[in-house]
Amino acid sequence: MDISSVLKVIAIIFIIVAGLGYVVDVDYYLMMPGTAEHLRPIIEVDGELSDEKGKFMLTTVSSIPGNMLFYTFANISNRIGLYEIEIKEKEEVLGHFDMDDDLYRQIMLLYMSQSQQEAVYNAFLLANEDVEFIENAVLVRDVAPDSMAVNILRPGDSIKMVDGFEVKNSEQMIEYVRNQRPGDTVHIVYERGGESREADIMLMTHPEVDEARIGIMIMTDRELVTNRDVRISTGRIGGSSAGMMFTLEIYNQLVEQDITKGYYIAGTGTINADGYVGQIGGVKHKVRAARRANADIFFVPMDIHPYDTNEQEANTVNARLDEPITVVPIKHIQDAIDYLEGLPAR
Repeated sequence: MDISSVLKVIAIIFIIVAGLGYVVDVDYYLMMPGTAEHLRPIIEVDGELSDEKGKFMLTTVSSIPGNMLFYTFANISNRIGLYEIEIKEKEEVLGHFDMDDDLYRQIMLLYMSQSQQEAVYNAFLLANEDVEFIENAVLVRDVAPDSMAVNILRPGDSIKMVDGFEVKNSEQMIEYVRNQRPGDTVHIVYERGGESREADIMLMTHPEVDEARIGIMIMTDRELVTNRDVRISTGRIGGSSAGMMFTLEIYNQLVEQDITKGYYIAGTGTINADGYVGQIGGVKHKVRAARRANADIFFVPMDIHPYDTNEQEANTVNARLDEPITVVPIKHIQDAIDYLEGLPAR
């Protein structure tokens, strides 16, 4: 066999192996820096806008379900220092519930919707605009595979009543179930696709504390009422980690002055209805995404509890960059606004 024939055989074998590697899934996700998205084109608040000389940017993580080919490439790349790719076990990304990739994306979009509501609420309060939440029901986010509700409830179901008691927020439902006993049965009234349904569900024992539980993840189904419409177009970006940055951009569109002052400001962090900023995942990738987008400042959730790591992780990866950016830890949304107010204008 001549050399050209040998090379052809090698090429064919390589193609076959690569093809098999592409279709053979592994229980890992590959995580790497995503994008830093300018928020002014994404968010539109009714009314006259002030000029924005700088930018607020949300940052993302690129998350790819692993196959054998990508998994092998990631390991080789990490070993030789070609490109840093974080490899995470699938369960660590999707959680302990039995979730497939499609359901995970649906839940991430639910988180995004909730994050947007929290951001609008906080921004309007900060700008002294009229805003309120109207709580309607309890929304099912996911059902544990060992729950007695696994063949009854689905993500997106809206729970209206438990044992004849109306529930309008997740705290009410959690408190009611907590006061029952494992093995008791509760009667649930819920809606799916506009259709009212009822079911009896036996309660389980909580795995960590001696309390009853249904075995579902829930969130409050709320309606946000404002005096000005806000439209946020994030496409397929999911999750709740852009809450702080949404809040800052919306606030900047509500007030007369431009609080960017000409700076490119990226960041990440959840936000709750009280304005507190929460920890997120993938912060080291988001710092790199911000650097690639020429950000001057990166807002990161402040490490408050012993198990918090965002601030430390952001500072660690930032120190390794050829051109570090200014990392600013944020505990409350007011901290971010106070920091920006103290900056000199460019």
